[in-house]
Amino acid sequence: MALAGFVGAPLAGSSASTQRGFPHSGLRSICGARPAAAAARAAAARLRMVAERPPAVSAPSPTVAAAAELQEERTAPFRGRTGVVLMNIGTPASLSTEDVREYLRQFLGDQRVVDLPPMLKWFVLNLFILRTRPAESAEAYSSVWDVERGSPLLYHSEDLAEKVQALLGDGFDVKLGMQYCEPNIATVMADYKQAGVDRVVVVPMYPQFASSSTGAAVELVYKVAANVYSTPYLHVVPAFYDHPAYIKSYGSLVRDVIGQGCTKFDHLLMSFHGVPEKHCTQTDDTEMYCHKVENCCSQVVLANRNCYRAQSFATARRLAADLDIPEGKYSIAFQSRLSAAGPEWIKPYTDLEFVRLAKEGVRKLAVVVPSFTVDCLETLEEIGIRGVEEFTEAGGEELTLIPCLNSDDQWAKGLVEIMKDSCPMGTFE
Repeated sequence: MALAGFVGAPLAGSSASTQRGFPHSGLRSICGARPAAAAARAAAARLRMVAERPPAVSAPSPTVAAAAELQEERTAPFRGRTGVVLMNIGTPASLSTEDVREYLRQFLGDQRVVDLPPMLKWFVLNLFILRTRPAESAEAYSSVWDVERGSPLLYHSEDLAEKVQALLGDGFDVKLGMQYCEPNIATVMADYKQAGVDRVVVVPMYPQFASSSTGAAVELVYKVAANVYSTPYLHVVPAFYDHPAYIKSYGSLVRDVIGQGCTKFDHLLMSFHGVPEKHCTQTDDTEMYCHKVENCCSQVVLANRNCYRAQSFATARRLAADLDIPEGKYSIAFQSRLSAAGPEWIKPYTDLEFVRLAKEGVRKLAVVVPSFTVDCLETLEEIGIRGVEEFTEAGGEELTLIPCLNSDDQWAKGLVEIMKDSCPMGTFE
């Protein structure tokens, strides 16, 4: 009797309206109206299916199954390729104001980039920045946009990924992953999952650590990986601000332009992307070193090991040593201030250094931007166009922007060396 009720046959004393355990009104609302005769025939058919059991099939005993599964494997276990993601900040999909606005919305919306209280940040972004900045930025992007290939940050990065892939071989799957817009890191990780790539080497393409760049990239890739049921195995390559391969690669490019010892120019300015001062002080866990010790960035110690400014000065010192540039013939500055992210940014400021150097008699100035591995808006437009105007208006005669590493052959090999030095033993064997 219980079986008949479970499979839907009428129970003794029940009406057709309560067959299958549903009241007739509920049956109509869920399945639609159905004639009582048809319902009765369906119930009888279901009862016959239960009563007429299929022929018994003997299942293998657990012991036999286990023995079969313990036999020697015919093929080696599946092991997918190792993924290598070259992560960078991202770029608008096109020069349209809408695409630029979407990029800025994602970029400036990152709490590590603009760390204002949520309500205040919403008002600043939506009522001010995103109303006017997209059109201005689109015009700036148009001055560096390639007619055929588009964004320089994107196509230089794609070229580098191809060279790294050729150097590593078929056992690796090298992809470009952007933090904001496409090709987005979430898309890349989804592609890896479909291809059976479970081990992923993540390379933030930022030589110096900053919460707003490396920190944002690492947080994002961890969040993406955490959303996958079978989480991938990640290895993040740390900041490489002092790695010999990075220094030698940049040194070679700079030497080609200024000569050993900066003999072809009056001065070399090393301009790094700026960050708010608090992004540096917050890395000092001791709260006793940053801005509390004189010349706190003159060396990297335990307290300032993750300080962006200290790592930038370390890069500058090593580049100067590699190029044999005497003291006084090179200097360091920080560019790309964004007041919405904080009123006080690390100093000295690049635009003010242009004026100072020109007034001190520098006529031929070379500028390199070692915080970027790929040319982009901040190098080509901010320095290569606006910087030239600022320097010449202040009395200088010539400003030459030295290209970033981009997809230089020596740099592609150097990046592989950096990865090998960072990754666990056997990763690249």
